[in-house]
This record gives sequence, structure tokens and C-alpha cells, in this order.
Amino acid sequence: MKKAIVLFLLLLAAWLAGAGVAYAPQWQQTQLLQQDGLMLFPRALAVSDQTFINQHGQRMALSELQGRNVLLFFGYTFCPDICPTTLADLSRSWKQLPADIREQWQVVLVSVDPERDSPQSLQPYMAYFNKSFLGLTGNAAGLGVLAAELNAVYGKVERGEGVAYLMDHSANLVILDKQGAYRGYIAPPHYPQRLVPLLQALSARLQ
Repeated sequence: MKKAIVLFLLLLAAWLAGAGVAYAPQWQQTQLLQQDGLMLFPRALAVSDQTFINQHGQRMALSELQGRNVLLFFGYTFCPDICPTTLADLSRSWKQLPADIREQWQVVLVSVDPERDSPQSLQPYMAYFNKSFLGLTGNAAGLGVLAAELNAVYGKVERGEGVAYLMDHSANLVILDKQGAYRGYIAPPHYPQRLVPLLQALSARLQ
């Protein structure tokens, strides 16, 4: 009997640990959502329905992402540091998230370098990190509108004759809700130890 009780308590502890932050007390979720580097707006902000080309060569409007929360960030495949680091952190986080939380979110990279980022270059780049992540490109005008609406900045950095240019760009993860509205952003760093519990708490908030 004693062994059975001990086994029950161990199983209960494991279940409670696996339940995650999504089922944590309200005060704990509130603390997570008030941390430095996270901004949640008091009201949802509208985002225009721009259309891009995804990494599979298909036209995709932002409205097609509705029904899931979105983590959107601006980047490009030639990025030497911020973009691969962000995607690697997101990929590690995705592997640690419970399946039911993961299904509520979509990661989207919007290229700030549509001149060089074709669907053919985006496809292997995104697949290297996570095949479920989306890459969007091919609409320079729409990119400018979207960046302005989401408080993002980007610009070309020339490096001299014969040297490929770079792109400066914002590093925040933009939060869009299931209706496609702009709800806030997460500033870096985006390492899994921070992002996993934060996404669980946000999932509970953005119902």
C-alpha cells in the first residue's frame, strides 16, 4: 500500500509539472505577462490584409493566418546573426511546447529583402529550422505598409563595391491574435527558457 501511495504521488507530481504554465494560478500568469521586454497593448490594433508569396511559391494573404495566434518577425535569409538565432530559439521552443499550445500558434518570417529572398531561397532556409514555420516575401510595397503598422523598421546597409549589402531590421516578435489584430510584441532575447512559459501564458490570455 505504501509503495502504491508513493507511486501515485510521483505520478501526480509529474502530471502537475507537465500541465505547464497554461494551468498555473492567475497571479503567476500575470507575473509572466508583466516582465520586461513584453508589451501587450490595452486594445487590439487593426492590421491591413497584405498579400505575399510564401516559401512554397503560393500567394498568401495575412488573413489566411486567422484562427491561430501568430508570432511574426521581420528578417531575411542573408542575415548573419539575428535571424538564424531567432529561428533557432523558436525551433527549440517549439519542441518544448505542449502540442495543444503549439497548435494555437504560427511562426511567420516576413522578408525585408524581397529583392534577394525568392520562394526558392526561403524554402530550404525555413525548413532547416522548422518545416512548420512560414516565410513570406515578394511584396515590397506591402512590406512597407505592414512594417509601419507593426512599429518595425528596416533599411539597406551598403558595404562597398563588390560586397553584398546587409539589412538592418527590428528584432521583436510581433504578436497577432486569432483575428489577425496586433496585440503587442516580445523583445529579445528569445531563448526557450523565457519563451516557452511566456507562450503558454499568452495562449491563456489570447482566448
